Amino acid sequence: MRICIVTGLLIPAMVFAETATDNSCPTLVSAAFTTAVEEREPLAQLTTAPLSVNELLFFTAIQDGNGEQLHHIWSYNGEPIVDVPLAVSSDYWRTWSSKTFAGLDLAAGGQWQVKVSTESGCELGSWTLTLSDDGEATDSPAPAASTPSALKKTSETPPKSPPEKAKTDAVDLSENYAVIRQLLDLGDTRAVKVAIRRARELTANPEQLAELDTLAADNQAFAELDKLIRQRDVYGARELMQTLVISISPDSPVYPALQSRHQLLKRLEGSERNAVFQAASSP
Repeated sequence: MRICIVTGLLIPAMVFAETATDNSCPTLVSAAFTTAVEEREPLAQLTTAPLSVNELLFFTAIQDGNGEQLHHIWSYNGEPIVDVPLAVSSDYWRTWSSKTFAGLDLAAGGQWQVKVSTESGCELGSWTLTLSDDGEATDSPAPAASTPSALKKTSETPPKSPPEKAKTDAVDLSENYAVIRQLLDLGDTRAVKVAIRRARELTANPEQLAELDTLAADNQAFAELDKLIRQRDVYGARELMQTLVISISPDSPVYPALQSRHQLLKRLEGSERNAVFQAASSP
């Protein structure tokens, strides 16, 4: 079984795995217990809830899972209750399942757990909520169940753009840039393209999008330089290098990788001169 763990920093190996196969695990963007979902977002992220709440929902948002089938496996005090299958129909998908308390023997201190996995075998994580005697949940009370059925499932296609609140605010992309720098050090410009695309999906801030567009152009130019060096086209590589050293900002993640290629090009030029000298000195 393949394991997909949500972490704060993606290392290059994860990007390689994603680009090397179409069967890689989707990325879990967010997951939470809640009592209501409005405009395709949970109203609260709960870790405790009172027995007076009639219904719980479990919300998930995933990236790069188009065509997958999610499973929300609900358990109470370690005993499996139900496995809810939820189809995923786009690259960015928000969906949720719900569980009513009707007809169940629940008690304060009892724990609900939801494990999230995919039909293809990816384990995306598990979450626990503890029931309390009284009090209120952290959001508005959930509506009473209209039927005695213990389970409902809902899924809805979200817009492909980020949530409205993110359209003008900059987000923290430092971890994404750290991955991009590592990939550039390895010379994997194809993986860098994937990493840039994923960074774009996290923000709609105009300045950040402009920076990522510039980075994508710099990465493409760097890929052309690498190609010329691999072909041992010293003249063409030298001409392009002179242009890139001027056009690419020293603040760009591409710039340090560009400097390493500059040293490599110098060694190639030296070997070419030595080869010519040896040929000219042959009897």
